Amino acid sequence: MSGHKVDILAFGAHPDDVECAVGGTILKHTAMGKTVAIVDLTAGELGSYGTPQTRKVEAQAAATLLGVSFREQLGLPDGGVVNSEAQRMIVIAAIRKYQPDIVLANAVHDRHPDHAASAQLVADACFLSGLQKIHTMGDNSLAQQAWRPKAVYHYIQDYLIEPDFVIDITEEMDAKMQAILAFTSQFVEPNDKQPGSILGLLNQIKSTNSIFGRPINVAYAEGFTATRYIGVQNLYDLQ
Repeated sequence: MSGHKVDILAFGAHPDDVECAVGGTILKHTAMGKTVAIVDLTAGELGSYGTPQTRKVEAQAAATLLGVSFREQLGLPDGGVVNSEAQRMIVIAAIRKYQPDIVLANAVHDRHPDHAASAQLVADACFLSGLQKIHTMGDNSLAQQAWRPKAVYHYIQDYLIEPDFVIDITEEMDAKMQAILAFTSQFVEPNDKQPGSILGLLNQIKSTNSIFGRPINVAYAEGFTATRYIGVQNLYDLQ
């Protein structure tokens, strides 16, 4: 068994993708005692504000606030995430390193092209990671064991996609916003940016979570899509 074994592995194309989309869900599950790792595919080096170095420091601060056990960046090119064999092998190695039961991945359709590309890249890598004849090496230069997560769920980001299920994050909402604000370079209004633009983005996140919460009669929820049937033991699990 891997020394990095976690229950949930959350992939993001860029640092802060995970916080903005599923920070509440991660907070809920770390509070339940579940172990979580975050893997940022890129360093966000094409972002208009901040640097890869500052964003990495901010990402670690946010991970601490979320109670995450591990966080790393894979070094894929920002703006150049593609579902290629070379990039799949890098992602497969990360999946085998953390051996998650559940994987969370970017939105299947979204404003930033890296998001949809990451969604398909991670989903395909999760399947291929279970094939014995695909060989990868771990950080210790030893061959990794094949590993296939039980489920892959795609979180919802900028575009308002109809979710297959939502998770109540009402109690976690304030802490989620604090984790987002750990990315100071991204969420503190710079002088050369249109006033209110950052506040507008934060309000959009809260509004989206409010929209997802309304149908289940809670204040805030995060939404997910799935590409397979979602199985439950009984009808009461669907409440």
